[in-house]
Amino acid sequence: MTPKEMNVYKKIQEDKEREKAIMQDISAWMNGLYVLQAISCVVSKSAKYPEAHMIVEDFNENELTDEEIEEIVHGNTQIAAANFAAWAEVANSIEQR
Repeated sequence: MTPKEMNVYKKIQEDKEREKAIMQDISAWMNGLYVLQAISCVVSKSAKYPEAHMIVEDFNENELTDEEIEEIVHGNTQIAAANFAAWAEVANSIEQR
């Protein structure tokens, strides 16, 4: 493998590590937000502790319809069938050798 080819893998790994660091930073920030709310409840009588999550919106609003679910299942079925056909072709070619 040439150094140029290895740079592709290096970049992919760096991107994964950067994304992981960003997610950890967001998680730490959100934890700080909850701690801030908890401390403010102790210090001030007017502050209220959050009864639900603060950042992520309610997922119930974005539920899929039956038609959307059926379309996703149909697409995944086609992908699975194509993958199995490719696997079977390779398996059959190996058996014939």
